[in-house]
Amino acid sequence: MSEFMDRVHAWPRSMQWVFWAAVGTIAFLIWDATVADLGASWSARANTIEVQIKEVNTPILLTSSVKKSVSSFGNIELPRSKAEGAAAMTDAVHAILSLHNVKDDEYTRTKTSKMKNSAMLGIANSGQQLEAMIGDIRFEATQENILKVISDLEGSPWIDAVSDIRLTKKDGRMIRVDLSVEAWVLTTSSKGRRR
Repeated sequence: MSEFMDRVHAWPRSMQWVFWAAVGTIAFLIWDATVADLGASWSARANTIEVQIKEVNTPILLTSSVKKSVSSFGNIELPRSKAEGAAAMTDAVHAILSLHNVKDDEYTRTKTSKMKNSAMLGIANSGQQLEAMIGDIRFEATQENILKVISDLEGSPWIDAVSDIRLTKKDGRMIRVDLSVEAWVLTTSSKGRRR
């Protein structure tokens, strides 16, 4: 190494400047490609943790309309993972149907649709996507039992929406019910991933 440095010192002054500039540029590029990326990712992660700490430490003030919503609709559950949400919704539907005197009941998970990112601001992190898992339920019951089933479905923490209710009069007091239920889940979005 000392022999190489002696050769460099023997070069004309302009060549030495060009050499040291090239060495500095190469060292900077190596640093930028490794250490700077690592530092930037650590900084971004620290900023995320700082924001989360501020959110946790911020006191929660419930307005009167929010309090009324909680008393009307029950506690709010954050979206779960897709697998957990699917299993919990299926279990909730079967448990509710078995509690009431229903006949010819069927439950089918039909589809999953992506929700707009603005649907629940602050819920999905970077690289996550909100989705609505939709299931269709069919059963026959009396009017009283139909109201109990729908009430239990709406009150379940594992079911986020009940929609598309269709009633068809059958023989006697029985009514055929077709309705849809939704569970909102979080999935990993490929769009947010970086290489």
